[in-house]
Amino acid sequence: MSLVSGPIFQICWVVEDIVAAEEHFTEHFGVARWLRLPDVHFGPDQCTYRGRPADYVVHVSLGYAGGQQLELIQPVSGQSLYTEHLERSGPGVHHMAWVPHDFEATLAEAGRRGLPVVAQGRFEGVGMEFAYLDAGPLGGYVELMKLSDEMRALFDSLVPESPKG
Repeated sequence: MSLVSGPIFQICWVVEDIVAAEEHFTEHFGVARWLRLPDVHFGPDQCTYRGRPADYVVHVSLGYAGGQQLELIQPVSGQSLYTEHLERSGPGVHHMAWVPHDFEATLAEAGRRGLPVVAQGRFEGVGMEFAYLDAGPLGGYVELMKLSDEMRALFDSLVPESPKG
């Protein structure tokens, strides 16, 4: 039985220059607009990295290619899975995310299957939690996300309208 079901919700790249990455995706892959969230801070009270409290800052941009959410993350300060990725591999695909129906039950099942959580956290006040699982022989990570109705509505508002034809 599969740990998650449904479509991939998000594909994420870790980048060194978020502005250049946005421009590249817009010019070559038709991502018409981006929601940029500069200087997103994850403190030790809301996030862990490799089992320890984390403290880091990232720039985040969200865009859509059709109905597929794309995320760009540029590390700014502190140690995280994102700085680790740049140090090991340079810029590139970092994770794919799913939004399971039952976030807690899916995390518990991942633990039973021996899939380690390498980082997790929450956005205070916006209704979002996340956990990164090591993707093992696939490389990279799988992110599990828990979204409030408000976060889903925000993400839905970013999806471009289909062209009338």
